[in-house]
Amino acid sequence: MSEIIRYCKGILQRGVLESCKTLYYTGELKYGTLVGVDKFGNKYYENKEEIFGRHRWVEYGDYKNPDPTTIPPEWHSYIHFISDRPGSEMLSFAPTYKRPHIANPTGTDGAYTPPNFLFNIEKSKEELEKEQKEKK
Repeated sequence: MSEIIRYCKGILQRGVLESCKTLYYTGELKYGTLVGVDKFGNKYYENKEEIFGRHRWVEYGDYKNPDPTTIPPEWHSYIHFISDRPGSEMLSFAPTYKRPHIANPTGTDGAYTPPNFLFNIEKSKEELEKEQKEKK
């Protein structure tokens, strides 16, 4: 019975369309207070009625491609219970030399491959060009 009540509260908070979208992409429907939003559009929620450890969560800005690497360090400390301050309060502690976020390139063409790697495309292109020059 508590699951039905939880789903009803989630639908009341978000609306039917947004609730259906959340259920489809995440598989569960929670309700809670919106703590903040970061520059990537990720929304951070908290609900003290949930079990400890599951009472803080993030909903990614891009539902279709949830990427945990888009959580900035200040929000990471909040989500993982390192700090009780939300990321919006932790921004004042951010260093001036902090680099901008770069998406994780693993599994893409931008991923690092060492020079001796079997499937290194750039190296194979260079080898083909050398072979063509030697034939001429």
